[in-house]
Amino acid sequence: MYMEKKVRIITVSTLAALGIFCISSGIMYSSLLNNNTEETVLVVVQQRQISNDEPDIEPKNLEIEANTPLSIKIIDYLNVAVSDEVLANLTLDTSNVNVTVPGTYQYTITYNNKSYAGTIVVKEPTPTAITQTITLKSLNIKIGTTLSNDISAYVTESLTDDIKAQMRLDISKVNPLIAGNYQYTITYNNSIYTGTITVTEDQPTLDNNTNNSDNTTTDTTTTNQTDTTTGDNTQESVTTIE
Repeated sequence: MYMEKKVRIITVSTLAALGIFCISSGIMYSSLLNNNTEETVLVVVQQRQISNDEPDIEPKNLEIEANTPLSIKIIDYLNVAVSDEVLANLTLDTSNVNVTVPGTYQYTITYNNKSYAGTIVVKEPTPTAITQTITLKSLNIKIGTTLSNDISAYVTESLTDDIKAQMRLDISKVNPLIAGNYQYTITYNNSIYTGTITVTEDQPTLDNNTNNSDNTTTDTTTTNQTDTTTGDNTQESVTTIE
């Protein structure tokens, strides 16, 4: 019996499962037997190149103002876009960044046990000096007290260093060696603010051995006096003789 010879070329990827190839080969061989056909099968193995290159992970160097919340999206920290598959396997660590304290901090992005470092600079908040107004304090000090040159001691509001640098304090008219009421000024944002400083003497102590006549009336009252050097309120008795 004459058997027709045929050549069939099959291309098989190296990534194909061997089991599937074996099953397919068995079916082909069985088919050839049924058709009484002699056929030569030439298998060509085609290799697929798999890239082993690491993805380009490039963290950003960021600047934020103090008290700004950090993003939890890793994509916000990347300079170069990556595939969704790579993005899903990235790990972000910003635990070393303190957003409440200005400074330079390092964070990391990890991929396949390899870490990539970036920096976050936390800056002082931008001052709103253009529209901000201030309120000056009315101070009471004891005679002989040294006047402070720190503007914060005279202003009710909390001030940043940038804002204080824009202010000019004038206490030249205050004489802390002589009791009295004085005015001081702070020039800021094209405005002059005026406050008062009261310099007081120590309360004199009366002689307890003073002889009082029978018709002398003693009236004792209690007043509160504030110690401006310590900020403590002290209660002291003052005796008035009529």
